[in-house]
Amino acid sequence: MSRFTREFLLWYLKRKEGGEWHSETLRTLFMRHRKIEAGKNSYGWAHDYINGPLKIGKYVSIGRNFRRISKNHPIDYITTHPCSFSPEFGWVKKDKRKRELLEIGNDVWIGDNVTILPGCNRIGNGSIIAAGAVLTNDVGSYEIWGGVPAKYIKDRFDKETAEHLENTKWWDLEEDELKKYINDFKNPKEFLKHFEK
Repeated sequence: MSRFTREFLLWYLKRKEGGEWHSETLRTLFMRHRKIEAGKNSYGWAHDYINGPLKIGKYVSIGRNFRRISKNHPIDYITTHPCSFSPEFGWVKKDKRKRELLEIGNDVWIGDNVTILPGCNRIGNGSIIAAGAVLTNDVGSYEIWGGVPAKYIKDRFDKETAEHLENTKWWDLEEDELKKYINDFKNPKEFLKHFEK
């Protein structure tokens, strides 16, 4: 399938089925052909530059030009050239490098121009990856990372608030239920009061 055809199909399905947020057809196609599983209301994952296997949680925001590289050139071979590992060159029959699963939690924001390298296998719930970052390590829940290579910057909330937010699993609520709390989204302490019962 040509790139134009793929882009047209993506555009058509997004328009017809309410965007990446809601399109079950896109989710099925990307799971079947790219090994990308995307949770409800997540967007930014349906393009050519993201390699699976990848599991994306719910309410994930992925910026433009996001790249996920799932495996590296081997550095312990005598050459790093693809002739030594890629069947496309015809020298080997099978690529022995393993694609690692990357799990992106719920409510994660990944900024524009972020690259995630094979050393990163998990991005925790509620975390933020700053625009332009090159991520090589796992990221904990509600942490903010940025830079090249990306480093921990700070936590979004104090540990107690972050733990309570994570325990609510608010992303699993039905949309109609969640909309009831929209006025408290800007105030985590008030939002958490709804879950104290």
